[in-house]
Amino acid sequence: MAERAGSPAAPRGGELPETPGTEAVRPWASPSAAVTAEVRTDPVAVAAAAGGRTAARRSGRLREFRQRPIPLRPMTVLELIDGAVGAVPSVPRFLLVRAALVISGFGAAAFALTWWLNRTVATTVQAHPVWVTTDLFGDSELRYAPSGGEQVSLVTAEILIAVVCSGLAATIVAGLFAPSVKAYVDAEPADSAALRALLRGRIAPLWTIALISSLPRLAFTAAFSVMSWVCAKHPDVRISGWYVMTVILIGLPCFLLTAVTAVAAPASTLEGVGVRGALRRSRRLARHGTMRVAWTCLLALLILALATAALDLSCSELRDTYGVGGQFAALPSSPGFSWWLLLYALIYLLTLLLTTPYRAATAVLLYVDRRFRREGLDIRIAWARLAQNAQRRASGGPSA
Repeated sequence: MAERAGSPAAPRGGELPETPGTEAVRPWASPSAAVTAEVRTDPVAVAAAAGGRTAARRSGRLREFRQRPIPLRPMTVLELIDGAVGAVPSVPRFLLVRAALVISGFGAAAFALTWWLNRTVATTVQAHPVWVTTDLFGDSELRYAPSGGEQVSLVTAEILIAVVCSGLAATIVAGLFAPSVKAYVDAEPADSAALRALLRGRIAPLWTIALISSLPRLAFTAAFSVMSWVCAKHPDVRISGWYVMTVILIGLPCFLLTAVTAVAAPASTLEGVGVRGALRRSRRLARHGTMRVAWTCLLALLILALATAALDLSCSELRDTYGVGGQFAALPSSPGFSWWLLLYALIYLLTLLLTTPYRAATAVLLYVDRRFRREGLDIRIAWARLAQNAQRRASGGPSA
């Protein structure tokens, strides 16, 4: 609670109380209200939004909306995860389809990069199959490839490729999901037509934000990829010192920079700012809580990784039983391409499709939590709900 800033003034009417001259003036309007303000001069967009709401009411979707209570206070990591589990099913179908396309594209890119890295390193290993070392007693010892350093570096690089590609997808999907998750926090159903109008023209900045925020992780991955190639070319080299130095000199800054840019995509979509403004906004929200944001992102990734352990075990079974690892690395004894390799790719893609939407929703709720902590947004939302209930009682209508 020490991170909170200022005390908001009481609201007037049904509006959120704002504090002029501070970051609390950032908008927190419902998706439908935001779209109405943006496209009220466009009759086609207004008619589309109204038609979407009418169709939703006729189909009963608005009456079927259910929300797990989102606590109006700074949330714990487990509450963020639980909120994401409840928010993802409320996302409209067209957004889920777009998210699946984005995730599938980055999943295919991760699979291709892993294939290429394995082939490159395997070719180098085959060119340097043996080497001679000297033990503690001064005796020469003949060793055979691959070396332990090459294997450790290659496995690390493969894991990082998956993390980077899934992180790129999660950043873009977080921007797509942000209005829906925000509507879920507000306990109101998402309007598909209004969300389409709100997201119009805001997709391209999300790709740029995803690339910029992933640059430190790309550098970290490239370092271990180069290290695995060097160990394959010079199998007698010792890399333990280089491995530790890479983790310290690149890994720690990467860990902190990830926290600084963690909520840039939701900020870009919900606040209507460009790439530079979204990155600056994310940095301000992470201030005085950078380590908390970083650990939240890491723990969310670990929890989702554990949730897909069964799929990972099936992949390891494929590697061991049908030589999928040998097919990746193009080893001389491997059978080359086979349908088992394709099944491995499909299981890997299914893992991303199951986990990435929840990572994205967690990022949006992390943005909400940072505004709770830094700007007292939870108090402002509570004031707004009280004001709306007071208006409805005064007019004789039902209270929310």
